[in-house]
Amino acid sequence: MKTYYVKDLEKGLVLNNESFAVKLVESAQTKDGKPFFKLILADKTGEIKAQIWADNIPNIEKSALIAGNVILINAMVEDYRGVLQLNILKASKIDETLLSEYMEASDFELDDLLEQLKKHVTSIKDMNIQKFLESIIADENMGPKLKTYPAAEYVHHAFQGGLLEHTVEMLDLAMPLKKYYKEANFDYIIAGIVLHDLGKLFELEPVGVTIQRTREGYLVGHLVKSYEILLERGPKYLNQEQILNLKHIILSHHGYLEFGSPVVPATIEAIIVSYVDQLSSKARIFQKIIRKNSESDSEFAEFDRTIGAKVYLGDRNPSDTLELI
Repeated sequence: MKTYYVKDLEKGLVLNNESFAVKLVESAQTKDGKPFFKLILADKTGEIKAQIWADNIPNIEKSALIAGNVILINAMVEDYRGVLQLNILKASKIDETLLSEYMEASDFELDDLLEQLKKHVTSIKDMNIQKFLESIIADENMGPKLKTYPAAEYVHHAFQGGLLEHTVEMLDLAMPLKKYYKEANFDYIIAGIVLHDLGKLFELEPVGVTIQRTREGYLVGHLVKSYEILLERGPKYLNQEQILNLKHIILSHHGYLEFGSPVVPATIEAIIVSYVDQLSSKARIFQKIIRKNSESDSEFAEFDRTIGAKVYLGDRNPSDTLELI
């Protein structure tokens, strides 16, 4: 049974026989040639970096240092440049069946998100497009995965149900745009949002407490796989014009050629889907960084390569500000 979660950790805290999931392990060397390990440990409340220095390596069960394992550690919580990290003194593998304790989770009930997705689909005016999407949700292979699979390995919505949350979030963000863009076909936008990342059901696979890329994920990727799903299942329900528009939304949703899209958005529906996707993913990265640094006294978080900036954390103690007289 866990005593401390990542959110509970504070500088100076000593952990004894505490369990965390291993998300990443890297071996390295110090400047003077001594070996050490860099890890990322996690539980359902977040992640934390950790190190195992050379002097402590003899106390480590090395077979435990595999991504996906749950390990039992003795460690000290330290501060490095304003960010908490663990100095692991001892570690061993344990068998843990309650994996939900060690996996980041959605803030929302997955059953509720699924009902919201279905509600968006039933709002579609074109019954052929609606039936097409309903067939995907009801599919015995894709349906269960759609409810539980992540949207990414590391970056955004990388947790159980992350793909479903990302999809519903995009749908909720897009709908208010109806007021301003009467020319846009929102049946295409809803369908494009549901389809754009559907290939991640085949690109990614939860393994233990980690998210791993499949062979098809490495060799094909989710964008092409989503395109293939449309080509395989679409003709039963959709006409050629509908398929053409949805193909374009899928292929252009990364926005730029250098980001992996073979074409850039050339329809109003495609540009809406692309930018709503960007908003959902980028804002979620900021949220993740803010939550990770919720106990930090630093004004800025560490530089994040994905967004290319140090996130400003703002006033961490608003109650201490001066009151206006």
